[in-house]
Amino acid sequence: MEIYLVGGAVRDTLLDIEVKERDWVVVGATPQAMIELGYKQVGSDFPVFIHPDTKEEYALARTERKSGTGHKGFSFNTKTNVTLEEDLKRRDLTINAIAKTREGDLIDPFDGQKDLKNKILRQVSDAFKEDPLRVLRVARFSAKLKHLDFSVDKKTMETMKDLSASGELESLPKERIWQETYKALKEKNPEEYFKVLIESEAIFKLEKTAKIDLEPFKNIASKIPEPELRWASLAANSDCNLDGLNAAFGVPKKIQDLSRVFEKLIQFNTSHQSDVKSYEVLDLIEEVDALRRNKRFNKAIRILESGNGLVSSSQVSWEAISKELGVVRPSSPVLKGKEISEDLRQQRLKIIDGMLKKNG
Repeated sequence: MEIYLVGGAVRDTLLDIEVKERDWVVVGATPQAMIELGYKQVGSDFPVFIHPDTKEEYALARTERKSGTGHKGFSFNTKTNVTLEEDLKRRDLTINAIAKTREGDLIDPFDGQKDLKNKILRQVSDAFKEDPLRVLRVARFSAKLKHLDFSVDKKTMETMKDLSASGELESLPKERIWQETYKALKEKNPEEYFKVLIESEAIFKLEKTAKIDLEPFKNIASKIPEPELRWASLAANSDCNLDGLNAAFGVPKKIQDLSRVFEKLIQFNTSHQSDVKSYEVLDLIEEVDALRRNKRFNKAIRILESGNGLVSSSQVSWEAISKELGVVRPSSPVLKGKEISEDLRQQRLKIIDGMLKKNG
């Protein structure tokens, strides 16, 4: 039995990037041997084991063969005669196909270190085209490594275009698409994720996706680290097919709702350059349920205030207004039903009117 550190931990160490998790591959072992050593088996597709102390993942060396469509359309061989090189060959990129022995020696059969030096994202082999998820993974690595000037190899990009054209991307579960997207949104340059998806034509049949100007997104993402806020900021682009993007990328409802609130704020500011009416402000606040869902509304305001040129066209100080309106209570205990609603509305309109005049 031989154990090697593989994948991202080796890559990130060589790039002097913080290693967040470590994965291991085990050559020459059986599932029973791993269990007898105290490892706990997990995973239904192929044998993966959790170390009893570190809780890190140890996978048996394996080869894979395409047996169906999509990300999970593979059969696996994890017999003890599978070599380390055979296991590394099935991986997506050369920079992810480097192994390290326990003594610290590097095993690099596909010149991953050379590609690290040349800052290239290159497929290991033609088997890359068998897994549509790799299009998203390469886009995510572009987002992760753009600040180091990495770019996608020409042949690899052509393979990604072929995968996009094949229709296999549409077989990916929405949850898996969002998982990769969410990881990309955490990276230093999340705009690169979308740039690569657009360049590789992985647009999930969205007519307007390729037309998105990612500069507003890039600008906001440079100031806001939260992935959900970064996603919602895509609505700052007038060409953005927001509902289509939310559907195509499997975005959770909570984040979809945030993106729509931000979109409403953008649309309001665009259409109200001057002479804003108090009832228009209140209508929007009620439409997006800002007083009951004030945390969500404040997140949308944060995005708005992070984008150059997104606030200056409006007289409205959204955060201040929503804070003032949130403490309004009925003016009399004898009011009932619709009387209460109308009383609250009139109080709120008066407050908004006063604040607009102050800001105007």
